[in-house]
Amino acid sequence: MRIIAGSLKGRRLTAPPAGDLRVRPTSDRAREALFSILQRWPPGPFLDLCAGTGAVGLEAYSRGYGPVTCVEAAEPGWSCLLKNANATEIKTMRVDFRRLPGNAFRDQAVVFLDPPYDQAEALWGRMAARLRPWMAEGGVLVFETERGIRLELQDGWALAETREYGAARFHFWTPA
Repeated sequence: MRIIAGSLKGRRLTAPPAGDLRVRPTSDRAREALFSILQRWPPGPFLDLCAGTGAVGLEAYSRGYGPVTCVEAAEPGWSCLLKNANATEIKTMRVDFRRLPGNAFRDQAVVFLDPPYDQAEALWGRMAARLRPWMAEGGVLVFETERGIRLELQDGWALAETREYGAARFHFWTPA
């Protein structure tokens, strides 16, 4: 894994040991496509939830988003995230994002959420209303799921589009 573009372009990222499936980093190819799509929305504060290694948050930071916050609760993602965010201005938080208070964030231009695929649908149904106040006007929430998953429309959100890359599907939600 590496940073694809921006001020940290080419920087190698620490990843869990081969075969450790507790963390599933978003692939380089999928991240490149994601940030090409995100160019339609204004840059600004970037929140990476279930950040794992922090690859998406670091890519955002490298491309000029800021401030960037990465939230991860579990090992080995947390250890990798700390190493990868070293010598950057990225804020790291070791907490289960579901336990964050409703006012934990405000005015986020981009919220990226990549939970364990087997929890994605339930988390979306349970957390959509809670995530809405964290968004800036004109912001976007990107929810990564497994390719075959289609998330249901939730109050306060409009589905801008979905895109598939490898095993991943990105759902782009905008505040309604």
